[in-house]
Amino acid sequence: MRKVLVLEDEDNIRSFVVINLKRAGYDTIEASSGEETLEKLKRNPDVKVALLDVMLPGIDGLEVCRRIRTMSAVPILMIT
Repeated sequence: MRKVLVLEDEDNIRSFVVINLKRAGYDTIEASSGEETLEKLKRNPDVKVALLDVMLPGIDGLEVCRRIRTMSAVPILMIT
C-alpha cells in the first residue's frame, strides 16, 4: 500500500487532506505536531511521502523536515 504521513495541526485541514488521499487509494498516517510526526515516522519506515505543514506550534515544519532528513530520504512536500 502507498503510505502518506500528513502533518497538519488544524483538524479540519488535516481531515480534508486525509479524506482525499484515502479516496485516491492512499493509506494515511496523521500527526498534529512535529514531535508526533517524528515518532510516527520512526514507527512507520515504509512511508512513501510526508506532507508537512510549515506553521506549527512547537517545532515548525521546516525543523521537522531537517530532522527527517537526518533519518530518512522519504520525499517531503511542504503544505503552506
